[in-house]
Amino acid sequence: MSFLQAGDARLAWQQMGEGPDVVLVHGLATNRAFWYASLAQSLRDRYRVTLFDLRGHGYSSRPASGYSATAMAADLAALVDGLALAPAAVIAHSYGGAVALEYALSAPDAVRGLVLMDARINTLQPRQWLSDGGKLSAFDKEMAAADGRDWESEPQLGLTFLESMARLRVEGYEPQNRDIFTPFGQGKSGLRGARAFCRLMDETTMREDALVPGADRDAIAGLRMPLQLLYGGNSHNLPSGDALAECVPQSEYHRLPNVGHFFPLSHPEMVTPLVRAFLEPLDGAAASV
Repeated sequence: MSFLQAGDARLAWQQMGEGPDVVLVHGLATNRAFWYASLAQSLRDRYRVTLFDLRGHGYSSRPASGYSATAMAADLAALVDGLALAPAAVIAHSYGGAVALEYALSAPDAVRGLVLMDARINTLQPRQWLSDGGKLSAFDKEMAAADGRDWESEPQLGLTFLESMARLRVEGYEPQNRDIFTPFGQGKSGLRGARAFCRLMDETTMREDALVPGADRDAIAGLRMPLQLLYGGNSHNLPSGDALAECVPQSEYHRLPNVGHFFPLSHPEMVTPLVRAFLEPLDGAAASV
């Protein structure tokens, strides 16, 4: 693990493999380990894979502000520039997808291909309702009941649900049901993650910044690099996936059946072949640069 300064944030990063550059960007309440055991290992035989912790996550520092997707895109730019990774393929999940999209729009020549996995894009989906998604898992239902609020009326479902899970975990709640992957899971590491996320929400501008609109629909429609969209069939981010596919009709859009938001970890067998097939045509362009 190494560190790189990006404005007021100190970012933790690591690399593996050799070949054309691929950068993996995780979402909220996780860290670079989200990719480490699955997609990163699957790509390292053909690519130089760079993983890093977003500001406020993992081993990166936690400044008081700078958590909008646009601000964090500047962190990604500092990483790509500082490590001389351009042109890179950028693969991102959840809030990391919003960050990656802002970066691709601001530095199109630095991105040879973009993969967005279950990313909610605020300008395309300003509210996120329970009714936006498919069926809930037993774990989701249990955690929602333990919190006790009226989730049908919650307009920012994902962020609020993550915070609820973190606070319940810190308070000692142990769910009886679990998904293949759950944030703030069992053991001391899950508890540390829950405490860290609560501090992020309490001590920084993360809560407000997460809802700041980014690029508008017209700017998104101007994307010209190859774009792959992977969304879970049970995800509450599907309105974003549908809107992105409409804005960028040349994109490759996959709705993965019967999976939820964290499918990159829960169902890597679905994700890896799609990503490799998307990246392979880009390799020649990277080699010629």
